[in-house]
Amino acid sequence: MLGEAVRQCVEAAGHEYDSITQKDLLRAASFGKCFLTDFVPDPFVLTCRELRVLNSVRESSVGLPLTHTQFKQMTLQVLIDRQFYPLAIEICRYLKIPDYQGVSRVLKHWASCKVQQKDLTDEAIARAVCVKVGDSPGVSYSHIAAKAYECGRTELAIKLLDFEARSGEQVPLLLKMKRSQLALSKAVESGDTDLVYTVVTYLKNEMNRGDFFMTLRNQPVALSLYRQFCKLQEQETLKDLYNQDDDHQELANYQVTASYREKSAVDEYNKAKNEFSAKATEDEMRLLRFQRKLDDEKGAGLLGLSLQATMEALLALGLHKQAEQLYRDFRVPDKRYWWLKLKSLAEKEEWEELEKFSKSKKSPIGYLAFVDVCMKSNNRFEAKKYVSKVMPEQRVRAHLAVSDLEGAADAAIERKNESEMALVLSRSSTSDRLLIDRLNRAATVAKK
Repeated sequence: MLGEAVRQCVEAAGHEYDSITQKDLLRAASFGKCFLTDFVPDPFVLTCRELRVLNSVRESSVGLPLTHTQFKQMTLQVLIDRQFYPLAIEICRYLKIPDYQGVSRVLKHWASCKVQQKDLTDEAIARAVCVKVGDSPGVSYSHIAAKAYECGRTELAIKLLDFEARSGEQVPLLLKMKRSQLALSKAVESGDTDLVYTVVTYLKNEMNRGDFFMTLRNQPVALSLYRQFCKLQEQETLKDLYNQDDDHQELANYQVTASYREKSAVDEYNKAKNEFSAKATEDEMRLLRFQRKLDDEKGAGLLGLSLQATMEALLALGLHKQAEQLYRDFRVPDKRYWWLKLKSLAEKEEWEELEKFSKSKKSPIGYLAFVDVCMKSNNRFEAKKYVSKVMPEQRVRAHLAVSDLEGAADAAIERKNESEMALVLSRSSTSDRLLIDRLNRAATVAKK
């Protein structure tokens, strides 16, 4: 009956109000469990924790005389929500409740109530929220700012949004509060082009044309992105933008680009005996015809791209024959084409094609580039294939790139190059004692 007696002592302690009686019962259970070989401690530990919580909320300063049965039916989450915030936070920490269910949740409720205090200034509330909440996981300043805005405290909401690290959370609320220019500034600072486009589209629909253009002029990054959009989607708007800015250079370029489509620019340049511009225009028209044909056949979306951007897009789409055709037709420098194809194949992890490409002819950019792009993709196996092809003066770097200290040491010693030996030594650890000794001996010989 000893096991049952221990269980009953633990259960009785849970239903007791008097802390002294609780301790007596728990001490009895603790004594009895020492003589049990198969005692499971979890109920005992849980009861001790729950009693500590219950005793704290039963204090006269809190005044919540819960029974153990009521506590179980209420659930811990409901109990936390009913407590003073400092006590609720202590309970969460004591019971090691995950932040998103515990401390962070309590802080979010506290902050949502704090912003409704009308006797405090916006500055005081914002400072108090920042100090208390800090960078607690799971607490969104944008959520707190939204509560402030709902209470009619727009300036407080803006101050709170300054603490929000995620621009994607700041911008929608700023737009909702009609703070469009501030939203645009935040979007530009974030570096997220999609976010900038979202704000620009909103501004375009909300403002008249003149105010919209003036707003963009104060944000060069947003203006540049919008111009890129107009080049693909709204050619006439692009013309209006150039007129608004008195940008005659770009306006002239626009007119020339428009004339490419009308096939009249070449004749005009020839009449003016401007051979360079006539040839450049012919090349551009050839490129446009090529792009339009592929757009019709493949839906590639190439029209209007530069020569290099077109080749990059073709390689990304796996249209290698078409990319090579442009490379030959427009006499693209070998080095530029090899770099473009090398990066494209590595990004798509087409390692077999990359190896075939490396063997097609002698690389004009060397083979260290192959090692580097493979390692950027964390593929040491492929990178090692090109180490032996690297020029002797770059071989140490190649071996180090693939973490081959032995190979790097051999290459440095073979070249009797002290700086390369020093570089390998700097990458060595204390466990590479034999390697370090060999390099030191070789360096001494090299000096002599």
